Amino acid sequence: MDFQKLKHLLAVVEHGTFSRAAEAVNLSQPALSRSIQALETELGLPLLDRGTRRLRLTAYGACAVERARRMRHEEAELQRELKRMHGGESGSLNIGLSPTPASLLLSPLLAHMTARHPQVRVSVELGATDALLALLRAERIDALVCDARLLHDAPDIYAQPLAPLRAGLVCRAGHPILAHRRVGVAQIRQYPVASTSLSPEVSLRLAETLGPGGAPEQMVTVRCENLEALTRLALDSDALLLGVISVTRREQEAGLLREVPIAPDRERRGHYALARLAGRTPSTVLDAFHAYTRQRWTDLAAYAQRSR
Repeated sequence: MDFQKLKHLLAVVEHGTFSRAAEAVNLSQPALSRSIQALETELGLPLLDRGTRRLRLTAYGACAVERARRMRHEEAELQRELKRMHGGESGSLNIGLSPTPASLLLSPLLAHMTARHPQVRVSVELGATDALLALLRAERIDALVCDARLLHDAPDIYAQPLAPLRAGLVCRAGHPILAHRRVGVAQIRQYPVASTSLSPEVSLRLAETLGPGGAPEQMVTVRCENLEALTRLALDSDALLLGVISVTRREQEAGLLREVPIAPDRERRGHYALARLAGRTPSTVLDAFHAYTRQRWTDLAAYAQRSR
């Protein structure tokens, strides 16, 4: 059904005559009459009683006008909502964060969204990259930030690499291991080592700089995907926390955690990416999320370099 013809019917009812209605909708009176007749033909029902001095709606016409008014209201609401969405004032943002991105992004992102886009509905899924990719492909989330290594050879995924983040070990201030100017695998393995799942690149670089015993599969004794819990463990015990240095930046700045002086390696870095489905048009809010994440990641990478 052509909604334009329903608008013409509304104009006739609201203006009272064909002549005034035709002027209101910028049509000639014969063209407006043909539009109404075409609508009646399409519906197979009379909408107006034309045998009286005044225009009167039939029962069918009254029903059509009631629904047409609702449709006109919904059209106006749709236009307003789309304008608000385009301006980043409404809509929804459904994102996924793997463990390291969650520890780096979650709290500041939520604060940013509530301050800058208070009417946008934000939903966050936390989990392993494989699980989040399944949610993305099922269109249950709009984007995710995850380990870049799992996005290779995925033509249905559009991925934007983020600034790499340096990886290493941190421990509580006053830890006995800090008495060494340079720490090797022998000293490290005297203590529990906690970590999330690490990328192959970081694992390889650790093994190369620390020796065979420095491979995470041999060195890590506590594995957990909750970095908040691992950070608490490092603060409250002699456990060493292995991972991206920026994750514990607040604790380091407060003097509660310190970086363990292991052999430097410029290539010992974690690589992460922003990902969404290829070929999909991003919303204004999704673009804003991407811009915020890229800037945040650049700042984190700069911090990791300053803290060396």
